[in-house]
Amino acid sequence: MRVAPVTSPLEEIPVDFLGDPDGVWEYEGLADAAGFDDGWGQLSIGALTEPFAGFPDGAAVVMLTTADHYAVVLVDCLSNAEPRVSSRAAPVLTPVAA
Repeated sequence: MRVAPVTSPLEEIPVDFLGDPDGVWEYEGLADAAGFDDGWGQLSIGALTEPFAGFPDGAAVVMLTTADHYAVVLVDCLSNAEPRVSSRAAPVLTPVAA
């Protein structure tokens, strides 16, 4: 899996949170690849609806949200690359727009 954090505003990411990412994956595996822990906030998983930031249409979008912040990581489930963002250090969170 190829993994990369995204600093773009959520509104700019072409994501469908009702869609399933392409490839073989499990919820826990995507959360782990993104470096997120369920205890940090709400996890949401969706799929890119078009290529974005070098990731293909259908790549996983893993989002961690808290009451007033969020962090997004893209995961290409079809890539054979090893995840690079698999540490459990707290993610860099972006403030939610008011």
